[in-house]
Amino acid sequence: MNPIFLSIPFLIAAMWAVVAKSEKTGRFGTLVFSALAFLAMMLYAAPFIFNSKEKFLSAWLLMDSFSALMVILIACIYIFSLIVSVRYIGHEYEEKIITFSQYKMYFALFQLFVLCMLITVMANNVLLLWLALEGTTLFSTFLVGLYRRKTSMEAAWKYMILCSTGISLGLLGILLLSYGAHVGGVLENNIFLLNNLAVSAHLIPENIVKIAFIFLFIGFGTKVGLVPMHTWLPDAHSKAPSPISAIFSAVLLNVALYAILRFKFITDSALYGAAWTNQLFLIFGFISIIIPAILMLIQTNYKRMLAYSSIEHMGIIIFSLGMPPLGAIAGVMHMIAHTFTKSALFFGAGEILIKWKTTKVTKIRNMFAEAKYTSLLFLLAIVAIVAIPPSALFVSEYGMFTQAIILHPALSIIIFIALGIIAYAMLALSVKMIFTTEDNYKKEITKESWNVTHTIMMVELLAVVVLAGWFTTPSALRVITNITKTFIY
Repeated sequence: MNPIFLSIPFLIAAMWAVVAKSEKTGRFGTLVFSALAFLAMMLYAAPFIFNSKEKFLSAWLLMDSFSALMVILIACIYIFSLIVSVRYIGHEYEEKIITFSQYKMYFALFQLFVLCMLITVMANNVLLLWLALEGTTLFSTFLVGLYRRKTSMEAAWKYMILCSTGISLGLLGILLLSYGAHVGGVLENNIFLLNNLAVSAHLIPENIVKIAFIFLFIGFGTKVGLVPMHTWLPDAHSKAPSPISAIFSAVLLNVALYAILRFKFITDSALYGAAWTNQLFLIFGFISIIIPAILMLIQTNYKRMLAYSSIEHMGIIIFSLGMPPLGAIAGVMHMIAHTFTKSALFFGAGEILIKWKTTKVTKIRNMFAEAKYTSLLFLLAIVAIVAIPPSALFVSEYGMFTQAIILHPALSIIIFIALGIIAYAMLALSVKMIFTTEDNYKKEITKESWNVTHTIMMVELLAVVVLAGWFTTPSALRVITNITKTFIY
């Protein structure tokens, strides 16, 4: 079945949000059509995950085990973020922080933003892939600037300019790669198809493919948030509504990385080996771990802290992918675990923001007394993100270090120290928010009620623990190995 049908519920949900006459009507339609979109994505993608030989291929779309993994991750965070958005954006509408037109715009753009991510990971035509990835920037820019304040508008402009510039460099890389395929004798109607470029990669001249991949890596790497192209990320993540920040960190960065990996496969095939691209991955992965470790020590904004953590974890994934095949398996595990853990953290950050109306750590006190459920879940998510067992991130980082200590012992030691610094900084800031009390604190405490956001966070944290156990089983190793083969061999 052609996966293009997956786009239908998104388009209906977006139109419903635009024409809705009331908040209640808009909420109901959004939830119904989003649930249909989630079920369609999960049911369609699941068979590709567990049957590596199953594949859909056309001139426009491609679905294999790697695409299916990305679709499932998008589907999960999409429905979680949508449910949290109903509470979060609904609260801001009730508080008159946003207008009804902004409310409708949020849910319409939300659907189109996720749809563009979905098309990116299903595209076989490289120009369609580029257009969809650029679409994620255009639609999400308005979400970053939703509140129309000076700081959010500045973050939105910075995000749009830097990411659009990066995506433009990626387009140049795509055109160079396709030109190289044309020079090598690939038929004109095949030079823009991923599957044909992969099969005919040996025909592309080496000098062209290297230059093309550098443009692709730097361009799409800007969207991934790799250092030093990361400067948009802390601002966009901290100023966007928290459910959007969750999607940014949990799946958008992975979607941009997916695009890089598809072109890495072609480049490696053209160069008859992965040594050259692996060096790029190791270098940028390493600095993307070290720089956030330094900057994390001076953070006073909890959403920016989480943003720098996202840069660090993308660095871990990139570094792991530079050490195939075992490192690549650990990288895919890390990608999956980070998706659920980081989104839970941003959902928790949204609850903190709803209650305290600030992202400054120094202005938050008595959090445990006033918001016990949020405090416990947020702290558990922090423990999970710094890879303390039984977090699935511990399993993936252990896998990375077992490979790195053999191949790059000096770098491994530096990375281990950097991760220790990051763990200290994140735990210190979180403990300061949660357990610090004011002198002579006499405020009457309103007991926090369990809400839908807490349920979503609990589900995600349980998923991280279950994944930790599953990652150690032969079935998980088999599934993830089959996924990594799609962009390694």
